Amino acid sequence: MKKVLPLIILMIFFSMPLAAQHLDAAALDELARACPPDARLKAAQNVLAQVDGNKITQNWEKTAGVDPYFSLRLKEQKITNQRGTGRCWMFSALNIIRPVIAEKLGCKEIELSQNYLYFFEKLEKANLFLNAVIETREKPHTDRMVESLLKTNIQDGQNWLGFSGLVKKYGVVPIGVMPETFSSSNSGHVNRVLSVRLKQAAVRIRSEKNPARVDALRQQALKDVYKILAINFGIPPKTFTWRYENRDKNLVQLETQTPQQFFNENVGDKLESYYALYSIPTLEFGKKYAIERNRIVSSGEDLYFINLPLEALKEVTKNSLLDSSAVWFGCDVGQQANSEIGLLTAGLYDYQSLYGIDFGMTRRELFESYSSVPNHNMVFTGIDIVDGRITKWLVENSWGEARGKQGYLHMTDDWFDLYVQEIVVDKKYIPADVLKLFDSKATLLPPWDPMTERAGL
Repeated sequence: MKKVLPLIILMIFFSMPLAAQHLDAAALDELARACPPDARLKAAQNVLAQVDGNKITQNWEKTAGVDPYFSLRLKEQKITNQRGTGRCWMFSALNIIRPVIAEKLGCKEIELSQNYLYFFEKLEKANLFLNAVIETREKPHTDRMVESLLKTNIQDGQNWLGFSGLVKKYGVVPIGVMPETFSSSNSGHVNRVLSVRLKQAAVRIRSEKNPARVDALRQQALKDVYKILAINFGIPPKTFTWRYENRDKNLVQLETQTPQQFFNENVGDKLESYYALYSIPTLEFGKKYAIERNRIVSSGEDLYFINLPLEALKEVTKNSLLDSSAVWFGCDVGQQANSEIGLLTAGLYDYQSLYGIDFGMTRRELFESYSSVPNHNMVFTGIDIVDGRITKWLVENSWGEARGKQGYLHMTDDWFDLYVQEIVVDKKYIPADVLKLFDSKATLLPPWDPMTERAGL
C-alpha cells in the first residue's frame, strides 16, 4: 500500500491539466537574463539592422559544394515563363507533353498556349464554384465547407489530374494561335475581379428561395465571367490553322482543325497512363486517397493518389528518368531555396549559426506543424548518380531563363528528402502491387486538406 500511494499521487499530478502561464514581471526578467547583451548579440543586431537575414545566413559551403554535372540529362527544350501567375501546374504539365507533340509533328520543339487553357480553367472553376454554392446554400455561412468554398473560389493553382481533365475536354493549341496577354501573365487583377463577381453571385444565390431565380443568377454570373475572361485573355479559337518549321527547315502547313483534334492526333490517350503518387508521413502509407471537390472540370474526377514512403517515390522517379521519361512533381519551393542561383539544398540557410538556436525539423514534423505544403510544380529532367548513390536532381522550371541556371534548378537529394511531396509518372514505372491500389476505394479527404493549399508559385 505504501508503494501504491506515491504512484497514485504521481498519476493524478501528471493527469492534471497544465495551468496557463502568464508573462508577469518575474517571467520577463528570466527571459531577459537568458539573452545577455554581449558582443555576439550586438554584432548580430548591427548586421540585421542593415542586411536581409537570408543574405547573411546563406551557407557559402553549400552553394560552392554542388558541381554542375549530371550523369543523365534529358534533351532540353525552351524554358517557359509563367510570370506573375500561379500556373506552374499547367506550365510544367504542358512541358511534359510538348516533346510528345514535337516528335509527332517532326519539329524541333513547340510551345503550347497557356493562355488558351487558362481561359477554360477559370471558366470551369467558376462553374464548379457556382454549382457548389447552390448545393450548399442551405448550410450556414459559418459551416466549414461553405467557408472553404467562399475563400477559394477562383484562385490560381491546381494539379495533374485537373490538367488532364482540362486538356482532354478542350485540347491544346500552339502559343502563336492564342498568345499571352498582360492579364494572362499577371493574374492579380483578373483574379480579384472574378472573385468579387462570384462572391456577389454566391451571397445572392444563398439568399434566394426561388429555384428558377437561382438558376438565372448562376447563368448571369457565368456570362459575366466569360465576358471578364474574354476582355482579359481574348476569346479562344474554335478552329485554327498553323504553320511550323520541321527538322529539315521546311515549312509545314496544318489543315484547319479544332484544338481537340490537335490534341487527340498528337497526344491521344497518353495521359491515361500517368498516375499520381504522394508521400505524406501523417497519412497511412499503401492506401488510396482522394480530396473532395479538388478538380477543375465539373464532370471530372477529384484528385486521387496513392500514399507511399518517400523512398518509393525516389525509386520510381529514378527509373523513369533512366528510361528518358521526364517526371512532373510538386514541392515546397519556398524552403531552403535560392532561385536566383538555381539551388535547392537542405541547410542552405544556416540560421543556427546566427541565432545559436536549432531550427531543424524532420519531414514528419514539417507536415505535423503545417510548415510544408506543395506550392509549386516543376519537372525532373535529369539525375546525378555517383557510386550508385543519387546526389542531385535536375529540375526544369517555368520562371524564365533569367532565373536559376538558364531556367533550371539543381536539387540535392537531401532537399528531396524534406520538401518533395508528389510525383506523376507513367504507370509502367510503378510496381504492380502499387498499381493494384488504384482500383481500391479511396479514403476521402476534405477540401481544406493541407495538400490542397498550393499557391502555384
